[in-house]
Amino acid sequence: MRVQSIFAASGFLLLYVFLLWFYCSNVQAESPPSDSIHAKKDGLLTRAIKEIGERLPGFRVYWLDGLRIDGRKKNIRIHIGGRLMLDSGYIGADSDLKKAFPDLEGYDTDLRQLRLSAIGTIYDVAKIKFEIDFARINEIKDIWLGLRVPYLGQLKVGHFKEPFSLEELTSLKYISFMERSLPTLAIAPGRDIGIMCGDTAFGERMTWAVGAFLVAGSFGSVGEATDRLTNAFGYSVTGRTTGLPYYLDGGRRLLHLGASFSHQDRDQNRDDSRLRLSALPETFLTDKRLVDTDPFFTSAVNLVNSELAVVSGPLSFQGELFQAFTDADAVGDPHFWGFYLYLSYFITGEHRNYDTAKGVFLGIRPRYNFHPFQGNWGALEVGLRFSYLDLNDGDIKGGREKNFTAGLNWYLNPNVRLMFNYIRANVEDRAGPPVNDGTANIFQGRFQIHF
Repeated sequence: MRVQSIFAASGFLLLYVFLLWFYCSNVQAESPPSDSIHAKKDGLLTRAIKEIGERLPGFRVYWLDGLRIDGRKKNIRIHIGGRLMLDSGYIGADSDLKKAFPDLEGYDTDLRQLRLSAIGTIYDVAKIKFEIDFARINEIKDIWLGLRVPYLGQLKVGHFKEPFSLEELTSLKYISFMERSLPTLAIAPGRDIGIMCGDTAFGERMTWAVGAFLVAGSFGSVGEATDRLTNAFGYSVTGRTTGLPYYLDGGRRLLHLGASFSHQDRDQNRDDSRLRLSALPETFLTDKRLVDTDPFFTSAVNLVNSELAVVSGPLSFQGELFQAFTDADAVGDPHFWGFYLYLSYFITGEHRNYDTAKGVFLGIRPRYNFHPFQGNWGALEVGLRFSYLDLNDGDIKGGREKNFTAGLNWYLNPNVRLMFNYIRANVEDRAGPPVNDGTANIFQGRFQIHF
């Protein structure tokens, strides 16, 4: 089995190198919109874009962080994008965790994400998004319609993320670590079917959003129930607000504060409506959830979240506190909670970019794109994170987990990133399977392309 894993990892490495060469040799980091594509050399993608433009009379076709198709009067604009994330790594476990999870240890590779998305804008009033993930299963992530409405800002209807948590709402392709933290994975609601309105205030120094949703899955079931489009078994009302008390130098220095709240009612007459909170150990190289409440009946859940982020040039800090209050008399109305804290520093001098219209962080643009023949090597970021999740309360003994993570990110250009994470995960006081005090060491890397 180990030999097979080594061969698989070698195959992924070769694929990484090929995709990196192909992308860097055929795509510019940014091309200005124009009636024709101007490039230093006609690569395969450049020729393909030209051919598309020739077959779409009346439209302007160009590449700008993705394939763009604009009507001549810009009354219709379409952005076709995608992302690819390939992971590989090793998980080591001590005897306590091996006994509870015999298949946890070993080498593995994973196609973490393979997504294709299309965003259409009509007369700057209506926006439509469709995104599907082909990794593991063909799964619709986002499908929604947004309209600009007086006094309500953007009114959004469809399947999308509930407005809850800074880390959850920041795209995985932009966060500083390979996976979101333990409490975010376990407690943040994720995507549901609903209607939401939101806008900015005070010159984009404040954002707000509130929505009503049909609950389509249990918390923490990433890639499964949380993102389903059918079988709703409850409803939720969720809101989030953020503020920027301090914002200078175009976001190079800022202080972000935020808060979220969600009330969820659940149908206790259905067995599959039971609540289950759990989290993977901040890696998708295993499907073992080291802390897990197992499903239990609850009539209502209240989620509370608070956010703090500071950016001071290349140095940044971010943290969140999550709490889940359940109405479940049969198991003692348990209260679960968790938090994370992390530091990030750009060795090459860049800073994290912030979206004032949404109150989330965006991607990084290196000061100099990777071009070794010109002495340019892209951007380097190092990060340290501590996360904690407590799923023990009342009659529930799902365990406690604390993770220390060290990360290194190499941004070759705005669209290509190499990542490495080391995670030391410690699990305590879990009832079933029993874990008294177990530790895992996780080494994982990622090759990522997005556009």
